[in-house]
Amino acid sequence: MIARRTLLVAAAVPLAAPALAQISTSRPLRLIVPNPPGGQSDTIARLYGEAIQATSGQAVVVENRSGANGLIAMDVVAKAAPDGLTTELFSITMFTSLPAMMARMPLDVDRDVTPITSVVTSTTLCCVRADRAQQRGWTDLGAMLEWAKRPGNELTNGAASSGGASHLLTATIARRSGAAITVVPYRGGAPALNDLLAGNIDMAFDFMPALLPHVAAGTLKAMAVGSKERVPFLPDVPGMGDFPAQGIADIDLQSWNILSGPGSLPPELAARTQDLLRRAAAHPGLEDRLRANGLLALPPLDAAGTRARILADRPRWQEMVQISGARIE
Repeated sequence: MIARRTLLVAAAVPLAAPALAQISTSRPLRLIVPNPPGGQSDTIARLYGEAIQATSGQAVVVENRSGANGLIAMDVVAKAAPDGLTTELFSITMFTSLPAMMARMPLDVDRDVTPITSVVTSTTLCCVRADRAQQRGWTDLGAMLEWAKRPGNELTNGAASSGGASHLLTATIARRSGAAITVVPYRGGAPALNDLLAGNIDMAFDFMPALLPHVAAGTLKAMAVGSKERVPFLPDVPGMGDFPAQGIADIDLQSWNILSGPGSLPPELAARTQDLLRRAAAHPGLEDRLRANGLLALPPLDAAGTRARILADRPRWQEMVQISGARIE
């Protein structure tokens, strides 16, 4: 399979900072994305690629290597030379829920790749058709769950994939709240959204970029976000912490993205990449462009801090996998 490669041409910015003095701009930084062009990871990679170039002069190649639940891309990075020039933008799920779902994991995520730094975080958004919400008296997710507890009532949730964040989160909400919710898996978020807009399913609990324009247009109504706290750019939309009566107030789904390299990557090269990301994060306009896509920039952690957060998040994701029963053979 031939990967789609895009070279983002380096900006003519002098390398004045000592931390970047040894980084050569003669070879581009490969930024591997485990999804097709246009997806959330691809959007993040291209926004940061442009910001890296503008702030450091380092050329960036965004390379899409989709397939096999992200394992094709992970294999590319795991086998790459540990020279600091091949990295990948992974979701936390690659380190947490995916190994719990797979009958046989071909790679050891704790050995074969090195988490370099945190990049951004995002959460899911629960949306329903605005007219259906009005007809059924659904003011927020709590009201929907109460409706779905009544005899004969059931919610259908469209998930972008079996075992994805939407599937895991919705199954956990159903278990905790006692509401009747059926997860309908699709091959991607677009067909799920189309069925939601057509009224064939009741709700979609998915990542924000595709949903937000329909919320702004008034076609869809936002009922909750999947994180415990509300998000700054949707202050009127409740978080999971707003629903203690439903037994879901401790749920906190945050799918944060991690820049990673080969397992044998030397610490000094990881530190160089962290500095590139730190500079990029301060680039004017980047934060606004991220928020427009439902994303929040994270303070860049060092490799040890990134790995510690992975280990802290892993039990939460593994519990959701267990509740959902999702398996990949």
